[in-house]
Amino acid sequence: MNSVNASAKIPSLQAQLQWIAGSPQTSSTSTSRLLYDFNNSLNELDRSTGFLPGVIEASTAKQEATICDPQTGKWILFFDGNFIYDGLHNVVNPNNKISSATNTLLTSVIAPSYSENVPTYYIFYIDSTSKHLNYAIVDFPFGLSERARWVGTQSLNIDNGVATPYGLACVNDSEYWVLTLANANTLVAYKCDTTGVNTTPPVHIMLQPFASFTDTVDCLKSSIVTFGNHIAITVNNKIMVGTLQFTSGFSVSDQQLVSTTTNTLAPDFNASGTKLYYLKKWDSSHKNHVWVYELNSGASYSADSSLIFNYEYKTLKLSPGGTIYGINLFSSYPDPLLSITEIQETGSVSISEIIGPNSNSSDTFGNIQYQINNLK
Repeated sequence: MNSVNASAKIPSLQAQLQWIAGSPQTSSTSTSRLLYDFNNSLNELDRSTGFLPGVIEASTAKQEATICDPQTGKWILFFDGNFIYDGLHNVVNPNNKISSATNTLLTSVIAPSYSENVPTYYIFYIDSTSKHLNYAIVDFPFGLSERARWVGTQSLNIDNGVATPYGLACVNDSEYWVLTLANANTLVAYKCDTTGVNTTPPVHIMLQPFASFTDTVDCLKSSIVTFGNHIAITVNNKIMVGTLQFTSGFSVSDQQLVSTTTNTLAPDFNASGTKLYYLKKWDSSHKNHVWVYELNSGASYSADSSLIFNYEYKTLKLSPGGTIYGINLFSSYPDPLLSITEIQETGSVSISEIIGPNSNSSDTFGNIQYQINNLK
């Protein structure tokens, strides 16, 4: 058994200690992929490049998904929409290029299989031609620190007609649900358990706050985010929240509309699961960009009405250490990063902008969703 390198301050995010984002490396000398590394004793952020030497990607390779070994905290699989890389930087599917939906974001996700004797993972994606919800299968016959092996692909044979984002609702160490959208007001959930990816019909859930929405889902403005038993769904920058229920199948209760006027691709919850942070277009004074939604009361307000922002962001992500980071794709240097930290002693919020050393910004931090929960 590998020894634990670092423990996440938020234990459920132990498989999210490293994120891979940045932009596709389109030449052998490119180092445009960026690693967000929290795999240290304090879960402090360290950003680095050059960890995928010689890797050449297509310019459209933006459907990033990552998962880490919860024992070591190191990333073990990275998917860029075409190829899967293991933690040793090997291409797992060199002769089986995946054709996933292009010009989309957050449309792939990686999760473990609970049905195999050797470590096995599913990479869920949307086929570019059929629009079927497919998944690739890879395993690690000699352990997660060794080379991964390509197994094959399977199709769920569900035709959405359009690419929609993926999320995960992780229940415990024997069950999770893969989430996507059939349309702007219908969530679809596929059960995965000790039998593998279930072949039974998926669960369809009406999203009541979005009941009147008829727009086509735009993957550049939509996401599914979960934290514990909380879920936030964004469709074309409109946000709703709900509570995940697993006692009898799968359902979403306490559905509430957060806002229809946001600038958010992906919001995220705070470490205590009591608030949702999201983004609105800043006002004429470049203020009131970060907003808070209180899950218990339904109150919504600016997180810091006095702060003047230098940059606008569109994606938020809760880190294993409890800080929420924000990002956007900027066309030129500098490479800013938004930092939102709750001060538990005072109940206040500290918001700052961090300037990075390289120009490696991106629309998202990739889709890193797998959580280690015990919800039933």
